[in-house]
Amino acid sequence: MKKIINVLFAAAVSAFAMTSCAEKEIVTYNPDVTVVPALEAIAESYVLTDGGEFATLNFSAAEFGIPTAARYTAYADINEDFSTKQSLGNVATDTAGITVSANTLNNALMSLNCEHSVPVTVYFRIEAQMMGESSPVQTVTALVSNTISSSITPFDAEKVYPAVYVIGAFCGWDHSKTAFLFSYAENDEDFLGVVDFGADCADYGFKLTGAANWDNGNWGTGDMTSTEPEAPSITLWNDGGSGNISNYTSFRYYNFHFVKSSLTLNMIHGFNVVTVAGDFNGWATDATPMQQIRTNGKFYVDIDVTAAGGFKFVLDNGTWIGTGEGEDGVGIGTGDNIPVEPGQYRFYLDLNDWQSPTYKLSSSDYGKPVDDGGDGDTDDPEDPEDPDQPTGAVWGINGDFDGDTGWSVDYPMTEFPAGSGIWVSGLINFAEGNQFKLQYNSWEKEIGAAAEGDTLRTGIAYQGLTSGGKNFGVSASQAGMRKVVLNTNDNTVYILGWSLIGELSGDSWGNDFPMLYNQETGEWSIAAVSAEGGFKLRWCGQWSTSDVTVPDRGLPEGTPFSVGTPFALVQGGGNIVPDPAGVYDMVYSPEDETLTVTVAE
Repeated sequence: MKKIINVLFAAAVSAFAMTSCAEKEIVTYNPDVTVVPALEAIAESYVLTDGGEFATLNFSAAEFGIPTAARYTAYADINEDFSTKQSLGNVATDTAGITVSANTLNNALMSLNCEHSVPVTVYFRIEAQMMGESSPVQTVTALVSNTISSSITPFDAEKVYPAVYVIGAFCGWDHSKTAFLFSYAENDEDFLGVVDFGADCADYGFKLTGAANWDNGNWGTGDMTSTEPEAPSITLWNDGGSGNISNYTSFRYYNFHFVKSSLTLNMIHGFNVVTVAGDFNGWATDATPMQQIRTNGKFYVDIDVTAAGGFKFVLDNGTWIGTGEGEDGVGIGTGDNIPVEPGQYRFYLDLNDWQSPTYKLSSSDYGKPVDDGGDGDTDDPEDPEDPDQPTGAVWGINGDFDGDTGWSVDYPMTEFPAGSGIWVSGLINFAEGNQFKLQYNSWEKEIGAAAEGDTLRTGIAYQGLTSGGKNFGVSASQAGMRKVVLNTNDNTVYILGWSLIGELSGDSWGNDFPMLYNQETGEWSIAAVSAEGGFKLRWCGQWSTSDVTVPDRGLPEGTPFSVGTPFALVQGGGNIVPDPAGVYDMVYSPEDETLTVTVAE
């Protein structure tokens, strides 16, 4: 017999009415007979360490006096009345407790302005909420456990704020490589940050998501959204079918403010470069460019200051950023020179909150690797035994692209599908005379050409990969935006030519599936790809742009096709959708513009 629970209140008495088609049973909620959860004591003191453990908070079950689900949330505070309590996590059962990591507690204490390395008394408690079908029953007061305490010593770390993800062509539509907008007010409403679209961005399309997936907010443009270039503000749609945001194409960096409740995206400012000018470089506005750290949006550069003096930050060689209000505050277009003493420093500039920018100098960070800041090792590493891919390998490309004589920028490669052994780079600006190598895990291993200056070919596998090896060269015919493909199964490498992209092998328009070129037949082919929906062909891993003279290929509108029979493609055509979905071999003939899709054996 199905029972439906309703909450009835009269004065201070609450009742749950459980109703069936045959009878009505009234179950009264009486707060006087409830039992609060009992929280067990923990150790008297803890010294938190980055990446370490804190404790599991164990507690007994709450009892509301009636059959109901409950949600248990752990809170911490430095005030015993929990007036500034910070959530540490929640569960739907009392059986396993709530395990709290050191980083979670440390971040909560940072929100409470606790100093690192200084012990502080922290209070903990559990609050149990009565749950309805999908949310707490707001009219029933949470049951609060006893309070326990411990002396906690936080560690020095950067505060982690709630964030939304900015994902687009600039990061290969890969949620592991996105930019972020941060809620510094921690109100889950206002999100601020600087997005780097890259120095060589050819496709500025992007969206926002609420998590590292497409299921928690998929915010793009709709039919009624303004298409005005560089629009000060646009309204987004939360719809998987919404379009990519493409209003902002004039600058490399953009500062955005996203208002979650109204889905409003505000463009605050766009710029192309941030530098540091001071006495140490003769106040040259273009001598010391800064790089952005993807994970927190801050800019940084290492500088050896040989004499006391002053400096300022500079935007686009014209807007000076000097001293400002607040601790480490700076003013955009205002302020005096910032004093600096002799030493080796990492200079940081945070422009995420455009109204309250800050800077920091760190001698301890000078010369240290940045998790995604692109610091390569220019020393020749020891030759590995072979160029095979080690377990957990992360392959990348380094060279003198865009004048990078120090080979300091790492162009990471992505393995897709996972475990396939096929790694594809992001777009790299190839120019005649450039040299490069492939490296694994920041030069732990490297592979290169059999002979100095060997060049790669488009769609044709290079067979001479050598451990250590010589530098690859770039010929005039290869100049342009290119992607490189490494096949670790047979140790070959080539430049991406024609590829498939779409709803393939668990992907959804995020990764290229490379095709290989047959010089004898003039055809491009790919074997055993799982077609689960629509797809297209595209050239060099790019859609049609002013820099790409060979557009994508698709079906003429309304044209049917048969598996096993060649069918015509057209430039800029519609999606190709095999029926039924399945695993297919495909051959593309550019000469007669046909694609043949056959069932893979």
